[in-house]
Amino acid sequence: MQQRNPFYASLAGFCMIAIGLCLCRYAYTPLIPSLIDHDWVTKAGAGYLSGFNCLGYLTGCLGGLFLPSRWGVRRLLQLSLALAVVGQTLSAWDGGFAYLALARALTGMAGASLVILTPSLVLQQVPESWQKIASGICFTGAGAAIVFVSLVLPEFLSISVTAGWLFEAALTGLFAVIAWPMTLSAPKGGSAAAAQAESPRPPGAKASLWLLGSAYFLASIAITPHMLFLTDYLHRDLHVATAVSSRLFSLVGVGSLIGALSAGVIARVLGTSRGLVANYVLGSVAILIVLITDSVFLITLSAFMMGFFLFCCVTLSSIRTGEITGPAHHPRDWGVLTLAFGGGLAIGSYGLSGMISLGASYYDLFIIAQGIAVVALVLSVWLLFKK
Repeated sequence: MQQRNPFYASLAGFCMIAIGLCLCRYAYTPLIPSLIDHDWVTKAGAGYLSGFNCLGYLTGCLGGLFLPSRWGVRRLLQLSLALAVVGQTLSAWDGGFAYLALARALTGMAGASLVILTPSLVLQQVPESWQKIASGICFTGAGAAIVFVSLVLPEFLSISVTAGWLFEAALTGLFAVIAWPMTLSAPKGGSAAAAQAESPRPPGAKASLWLLGSAYFLASIAITPHMLFLTDYLHRDLHVATAVSSRLFSLVGVGSLIGALSAGVIARVLGTSRGLVANYVLGSVAILIVLITDSVFLITLSAFMMGFFLFCCVTLSSIRTGEITGPAHHPRDWGVLTLAFGGGLAIGSYGLSGMISLGASYYDLFIIAQGIAVVALVLSVWLLFKK
């Protein structure tokens, strides 16, 4: 495998995770109030579009798990980067719900493979002593992109919704160009790790992975009201202006950025399992704040906390997967957890959107999320006592 400078490897990972988790997924949320106000979609339709994005994400997860042995990691990463740019560009035309659903599905498909394959590729390019920090740097890409998109996007939305989409497509293209040389470091055929994965896992690994994966799955459902409906909740229920609600979503990005950066330090200081428990407590409190107050200030603080929770959870879960299963099994097992996360996103998007279409309020969705978050917290505590 062609080796890359570790600083460039971290930058490329930053860009690929920014595409996979932000631009292909969460950069959609600040667009929702404008999409509804300009009659591109209804409230429920905005959620269903997210559901199609998650459906594409699930398909991409399966591809990320099974296609590398056939196509090679290099070709799959290059295809994913290209498809991300195409999907974002196609989203810029209001061709009707079915057309937009296809565009969002293509984008989700591209993002999943990047999330699955990027961490392992980057870790192969950095010294072992820096691998936890490098993981954190990679996942800061999503947080930094959320901040930038949330702050700048309203300027383009003041022109038109199409201009907003094209801004996101251009940013996706820029990151893809920066990351493209990194894909040349990936193997053309099946990775060595895939071959090594025939070796047995450590004793007790299966039960620990089930607990970790179940908590991760529930977390992906619990975050849905914040990560999908928060901007429109602020705009429609709390009467915050569209541009302001979009910019307030940048607090999710700031939290994401700090959460991803902090994950490596938390893993070193508290240990990964204890860090996960503390993080699940934070996520539960973030949802509780929305339930007990109408204060826009406190709800934006909650947005910051949820961003921190989400990307700290992603990074710590990836690190914990490697600790449980060993480096040879990490790509496949992390891919399975990513698939579980994608399944939770799809269930959250379709299920909660269906509830809205049946008359549920945004507040009702946060109540459901609170209950799910508490169950995920209990599972994380249980994992703490597993060896």
